[in-house]
Amino acid sequence: PDSAIDLLDRTMSATKMINETAAKDVLDFTKQLKEVEECYDKPGDELLKDLQFIHFSMQNKLSPILLGVITDETDASEIDNYEDMLKYLHETLDTLREFSKNKIEEVTGHEVAAVISNKTGIPIGKIQSQEKERLMNMEDLLRRRVVGQDSALKVLVDAILESRSGLNKQGQPIGSFFFLGPTGTGKTELAKAMAEALFNDEKAMIRFDMSEFKEEHSAALLYGAPPGYVGYEEGGLLVNKIRQQPYAVVLFDEIEKAHQSVYDIFLQIMDEGKLHDRLGKEGDFSNALVIFTSNVGSEWLIEQINNGNMPGTNQLMEVMGRYFRPEFLARLSEIVPFSPITENMLLQIFNIQLQSLHAALEKQGITIEINEDARRMLANRGFTPKYGARQVAGMIRNHLRRPISRYIISGQVSKGGCINIGMDEAQELTWEIK
Repeated sequence: PDSAIDLLDRTMSATKMINETAAKDVLDFTKQLKEVEECYDKPGDELLKDLQFIHFSMQNKLSPILLGVITDETDASEIDNYEDMLKYLHETLDTLREFSKNKIEEVTGHEVAAVISNKTGIPIGKIQSQEKERLMNMEDLLRRRVVGQDSALKVLVDAILESRSGLNKQGQPIGSFFFLGPTGTGKTELAKAMAEALFNDEKAMIRFDMSEFKEEHSAALLYGAPPGYVGYEEGGLLVNKIRQQPYAVVLFDEIEKAHQSVYDIFLQIMDEGKLHDRLGKEGDFSNALVIFTSNVGSEWLIEQINNGNMPGTNQLMEVMGRYFRPEFLARLSEIVPFSPITENMLLQIFNIQLQSLHAALEKQGITIEINEDARRMLANRGFTPKYGARQVAGMIRNHLRRPISRYIISGQVSKGGCINIGMDEAQELTWEIK
């Protein structure tokens, strides 16, 4: 209640201030922008720096409620040319000028969300997004990023919906899932996709490579070094991370490689949703999604799936019980099996991985066209039964991203240019720069 009252008090104060000062503040920044434009005969990087400073000043001086009016989700910090920055600032000030003509008569959820956004750094659009709609569309969102794992996605989404409906035990994590399957099948990618689906940010993920916690003394670092040892005053690594980022996917990768003592930590998190380090600091996991991954039993799983049998919970519990403590397995929301990648899925995976290259080139005003044969050839080369589709990203990096980098640096392709990539009879890539 104290925090809620403080939030409303801040919001009402901000609302009163905006009614009194908004119009003048917007006018001042409009004049400042006009003066900066008139100072430069030959616009360039110096103009961009001045425009960035104006944007920085607006973020710090204007009321969070006024800034919350801006619905454009463009990240101004990523704008790297003065034309786009100038356009963005003009459009922003036009929007703010229209809004400031009217007085705010009452405080609504929008104003409260704007103040929260200013305090936490979470974009207002993400705070106000309709979670129910997002949850109902979650399976489709995940399917766009993770290929060939429809069974895993359905199990995962059903468990998430059950948790979000309020039927699970209060205080526990949103869910505790065990992703089981061979390398390169999309386990880590699905964890990233879950972070985006649940928290609207792929970076809302805390990842621990459990191979780094093989020894008992290293495992102890998760909840803090003992008194007298280096790092004692810093507290527990896991507690510190979750305190900094309470709304996150917590990924424990390859848990079969960790020391057995870490399972006591896992049990406490899954049971109570909380963990205390040696300094007494508390980490709250009730708003986090906990994911464990392992390659253990992959050969058995592949054999079962290739025979047309997707193992059920009881089968998985029985097989995994040979490797993991039963009390750990019993507390999981679900054990989620991942199917091995087949050649039929490769082209779709390749196209998904290619999106980041398209986006990077688009920012520079460069288009790229790759014909179907070239795509399929690169996708097939990026697949091995041992590593699944993990090497597809490497194929894109070595055969596309790096050659294109040379073309850009050498000036052979620039803004407005187009790169056409095909394949010749020797199954080698052909390049045409326009």
